[in-house]
Amino acid sequence: MLSLQRSAISADKCTANVLPCRIHHDGPTKVTKRYWSPQGEKDGTQTSHFRGRRLRGRVIQLPDGYQGVVAKSTDRYVPQPANNQSGPTYTAVSDDIEMQDEEDEPPEPVKVLEALSSFDKVVVWGHDHVPTSEDLFVKGLEEWISFAEAIHGKPTFQNKQAPQGPESRTES
Repeated sequence: MLSLQRSAISADKCTANVLPCRIHHDGPTKVTKRYWSPQGEKDGTQTSHFRGRRLRGRVIQLPDGYQGVVAKSTDRYVPQPANNQSGPTYTAVSDDIEMQDEEDEPPEPVKVLEALSSFDKVVVWGHDHVPTSEDLFVKGLEEWISFAEAIHGKPTFQNKQAPQGPESRTES
């Protein structure tokens, strides 16, 4: 399991970019305008060049209530309580097999992730074309958000029709 904690350094806002290439580097780098300078277009897209290749970008704004986070893994763990009293232990017996609650096992350690920056929009880039809604990253981002809403969100509609059970019927 993971726990996200704010960095001691104030987290700046950034824009996440999904490039259509693989870069074999995972550390900091000095990015200058010579190497990366996206330009906004009239139609809301972006254009840039990376290592001589023209890239076209589609900006995807995260919905209200969502925030992206750039995080790094640490070697720290969330301290576990010394006394784990989460409730009674239950034993289930089925077909001569006894299963005990997981209380006998120590709780899973929770590793700390440190938030370095946050973003509220993602730019998905394509070679010489603007990614469509069928692009894997665009589709994945949109579907992930709707999936998260379905699992964790509140229902967006309310049934305004009166219940039709036997107790709600009246006879005239």
